[in-house]
Amino acid sequence: MKVELTLRKRWSGKFGAALMFEGDKKPLGMEQGSFNRLVLAGAGFDGKYQECTVGVDADKRRVIVAGLGKRGDFELERVRMAGAGVIKKALELRAGELGVFLPGGNEIKGRLVDFVRAVVEGMLLSCYRFTKYRQPKPDEAKPPETVYLVFSTEEESRLVLPIVDETQRRVDAVYFVRNLVNEPAANKAPMKMAELAKGLALPGRIDVRVMDRSTLQEMGMNGILAVGQGSHNPPCLVELVYTPKVKSKGTVVFVGKGVCFDSGGLSLKNAQQMENMKDDMAGAATVLGVFKYLQSVDLPYKVIGLTPLVENMIGGGAQKIGDVIRHYNGKTVEVANTDAEGRLILADALAYGAKFKPVLMINIATLTGACVVALGNECSGVMGRDKESVARLIDLGRVEGEYFWELPLFERYRAHMKSEVADMKNIGKPMNAGTIIGGLFLSEFVPEGVNWIHIDIAGTAFTTESRGYYPAGATGVPLRTMIALLHSRWG
Repeated sequence: MKVELTLRKRWSGKFGAALMFEGDKKPLGMEQGSFNRLVLAGAGFDGKYQECTVGVDADKRRVIVAGLGKRGDFELERVRMAGAGVIKKALELRAGELGVFLPGGNEIKGRLVDFVRAVVEGMLLSCYRFTKYRQPKPDEAKPPETVYLVFSTEEESRLVLPIVDETQRRVDAVYFVRNLVNEPAANKAPMKMAELAKGLALPGRIDVRVMDRSTLQEMGMNGILAVGQGSHNPPCLVELVYTPKVKSKGTVVFVGKGVCFDSGGLSLKNAQQMENMKDDMAGAATVLGVFKYLQSVDLPYKVIGLTPLVENMIGGGAQKIGDVIRHYNGKTVEVANTDAEGRLILADALAYGAKFKPVLMINIATLTGACVVALGNECSGVMGRDKESVARLIDLGRVEGEYFWELPLFERYRAHMKSEVADMKNIGKPMNAGTIIGGLFLSEFVPEGVNWIHIDIAGTAFTTESRGYYPAGATGVPLRTMIALLHSRWG
């Protein structure tokens, strides 16, 4: 879908759309001319949140109206959801193009730029479909080819043009992540993922290095090697480096779990648990999505991405219960459960990432089923050492519509990982603080003094049913928050 800007007096299409606050007499941006005389379908519509209807204006134009709820409850996520509602109705109407009438700044207390970004995000993100492997359905409805943002003045259109371009860049990166996570595991083995990462290289700006099995052996990345040793497809570690044009103001490191398929290893999952395990590399996909976005922007600091890539499979060469791994930083781990494998590969990558002395290091992982039990499918777990950094991430996520809840790195639970034969085990007590244990385990591989945040997206990376602007499948969470965090640090 293409987004273009136009003036209200120039819009003559058959389909329009607008957003409306609950209790208002008219939709936003429709106070003049023929737009005053809008007859809505259904007498009960009054702009309630997530309500959507269709009306006809004086020019016989079909106009979709989506509710925002009460003005006192206004937030940008409601605008995104309304944008998604507009696209859903446009599909029903089979609108080939659509003009979205946007409010003047005074109607929304000067927040026009934020409003436009949110409505464009909601529309674009809800248009996503993963159709690579299926035949088109007969008479299948398609999203509008073009959406026109309709303004009343040239000044308003010029004001929002840069934000429309920026929003498109962010959405393109989300599409990239969604496509990668939705891809069947057979087509994204570790080295295939590494080849895709190489495609993100940009001379003088983004460098990509792939550490294969022999290199990992030389480096002592034994956690990555152990998890990957049961598969015919060898493991690897991808390192991406973004170098700014100006003198760097610091280094940010992103580490993403890349289990390209997770059978559970010898601690085998059942069939239902394995059904969506192609998504177990969503953390790595998010890191690659950050660099997809970085291809087209200038930021004043160095960004490093690390994606350990493995398949956790069964076989004669697979790691066994009771094996002991000596990780990159020298610490040893007794493998008490081969299905707690993500932390084993992240341990090496985190210890390696700390060598860059980052001002911030974030790891992103579909780490624990316990996080789904605790927080469900719309809220990610987050843990970290610096309360201010965690609070900033949570606040940014709320603005982006990606929600996080902080869990404690409760020191007394560290005893749950006690081992008689190694420095620690890779699991704690059954059915007992599993998400926190995962965070505590990872913290053992991040030196004190490093500002580190762990994000568990086990519940939020993938959805089995459509909701809002998330079609069924990969969501792209938490990429938009990671991009916002990068922009928030230095401007």
